[in-house]
Amino acid sequence: MSSEKLLGQRCSGSRRDRSQLSVGSLVVVLFVGLATVVCVVFILELNKVNSELTSLKIDFASLKARLEAEKTAGSLETAFRERLAVVETRIQDGVYLSGWEGNPKPNVQSDVASSSEKNDTEGNNALSEANHPRYRQKRSANSLTLPVGGCAQGPAGRDGRDGRDGLPGRDGAPGVSGETGPAGPPGPPGPAVNSSLTNPEPGLVGYWPLNEEHGARDVSGYGNDGVTFSTGVAVGPGGETGGAMYFHGAPGSRVEFPNNGALDARSYITLQAWIYPQGTGDGPIFNYQPAGSIDYGVHFWLHPTGNNLFIRMSDRNVQLKEILQRPGITQHEWQFVTATYHRTSGVQKLYRNAIEIGSHNVGDVDLGAQFPVAMGARPPSTGDTRAYKGRIAHMQVYNIALTQAQIQEAMERTRDGYK
Repeated sequence: MSSEKLLGQRCSGSRRDRSQLSVGSLVVVLFVGLATVVCVVFILELNKVNSELTSLKIDFASLKARLEAEKTAGSLETAFRERLAVVETRIQDGVYLSGWEGNPKPNVQSDVASSSEKNDTEGNNALSEANHPRYRQKRSANSLTLPVGGCAQGPAGRDGRDGRDGLPGRDGAPGVSGETGPAGPPGPPGPAVNSSLTNPEPGLVGYWPLNEEHGARDVSGYGNDGVTFSTGVAVGPGGETGGAMYFHGAPGSRVEFPNNGALDARSYITLQAWIYPQGTGDGPIFNYQPAGSIDYGVHFWLHPTGNNLFIRMSDRNVQLKEILQRPGITQHEWQFVTATYHRTSGVQKLYRNAIEIGSHNVGDVDLGAQFPVAMGARPPSTGDTRAYKGRIAHMQVYNIALTQAQIQEAMERTRDGYK
């Protein structure tokens, strides 16, 4: 083989070997360079993660110190929640404020640029979230999102304390006036003008002359006219013909008076009349009688015989009080008898011919004087057969307790008949 040919073969092989060597070396260099870049990027990312973790440690250390300081102020839970919310917000947004141990603020634009390599939908979402970091999905109040993708769940916090009462509200505008209510029940009638009673007595609420002219009519002006049952007329205390009413001493011989409220003397009362007894038995002179009942209101009697004057107070629940009874009544003789009660003193008294014959303290009594009245005998519905026998004239009721002088004046005024 010629030297030229041999030489050409060597050169040709040398060229091939050199060419192959150059390609292999280039691959190796590229691989090494790529590996170096990857390592550098990994190291940079690792440093970034470490930096963020360090920042988190600093934040939590600062938070812990602040929480310890706030324990004495009683606001541990509130301060922890506020600080934890700030840390979570900063981690989610990737934004750190200046002053956090020199940590730089990340470049939001570079984050946006790197996110543009994704598809259009994802890129648009990423861009929207980068520009509006606080529009991200709300996380649990107790969760903490870490940069490395972990999630630390803290324990449930304690219940908050009750808030303090607010300031009192202002008064509202006054309401409109209400409508006028219905009218109440009518009160007892006032006295009518009576020309025959020229000098009406103070406190006089009932006056029945019981003579032939007026019968059982109430001349006080209050209108409680009575109804007679089996009665007659007789000579009066001054000898006037027909000046008195006669009772036969039988249960059916009586007068019944209504009570329109005028006779309801609750605290002070005076009952008085001229009487001419003609029987030794007992019976009512003026008896407040609960309708349809066998009970007693205030009652003024001859009791237990026709020779004894008797008064007994009753309260409005027909509870009877202590008896005041005195002898001294004579048969077949006119006498002026009176019974009084004075609530302030609590004393009840009996008088014969304007002279006191007995008294007794029964205390404070709300008198049972709201009932209708019977004279001479009680109504048949009571089953009581006791009855007064004799004459009665000038029956009077006052809503005051008359004094001895006033009783004397009433006796003199009525002795010779009704004027």
